[in-house]
Amino acid sequence: MTASSARAPGQTSPLGFKSWAREMAALAQCRMAPPCYPTEALPRASGQMVLVLPGFLTGDWATERHRNFLRARGFQVVASGLRFNPGPTRRVIADLEARLLRWSDRAGAPIDLVGASLGGVFARVMAQRHPERVRRIVTLCSPIRFPVETSLAPFVWALEPFHDPEFLGLREEVQRNPQAPVTAVYSPKDGIVDWRSCLQDVDATHTNVMVEAPHCIMGSVPAAQVITARALLA
Repeated sequence: MTASSARAPGQTSPLGFKSWAREMAALAQCRMAPPCYPTEALPRASGQMVLVLPGFLTGDWATERHRNFLRARGFQVVASGLRFNPGPTRRVIADLEARLLRWSDRAGAPIDLVGASLGGVFARVMAQRHPERVRRIVTLCSPIRFPVETSLAPFVWALEPFHDPEFLGLREEVQRNPQAPVTAVYSPKDGIVDWRSCLQDVDATHTNVMVEAPHCIMGSVPAAQVITARALLA
């Protein structure tokens, strides 16, 4: 997202400082509480590899519970290697693409991508660039339609000078459905981005699924974990 693709919430928008504060409170509460995982029986994976990508201003610490859940379900899970996601800098994009290529080489097959927020945007672009390397994608509250109304607009604008201009010009590529099947999870209770910007065009292999949960903890919510597992096992 750039200054021209991220805009501050308008006066009538439900997004803003209050929605951001609610998200931060939900995140703090989630981090202090014990992990909560689904209780329903789910099929087990047979070791397929999943690369999990964190959202803007977060890092692998934010996806830990989702990764632990997937690992417990039989997936071979790989973290992104990002301690902090500053947005689409050249270094971040290069490192994530190298990670995709390295782990798909080790797997000897295309791998799955799970992306939270901006991580889902990265996943879609990497699937466009390397269609032979990506099998399936799950995105969690990932905005793909610009301009994105977001309560994080000031942070986006502050970091924009460090972002890769080439990547920032890929609006159409981000919005266009990749060859790989994509399950896009969105939330009408999203306090970070306008949930409508997270909806992809629907067809036989690209679906949108609603989960009513805060943006910042979607990967820690059992309902979203179930959706992720079922999508990757389809």
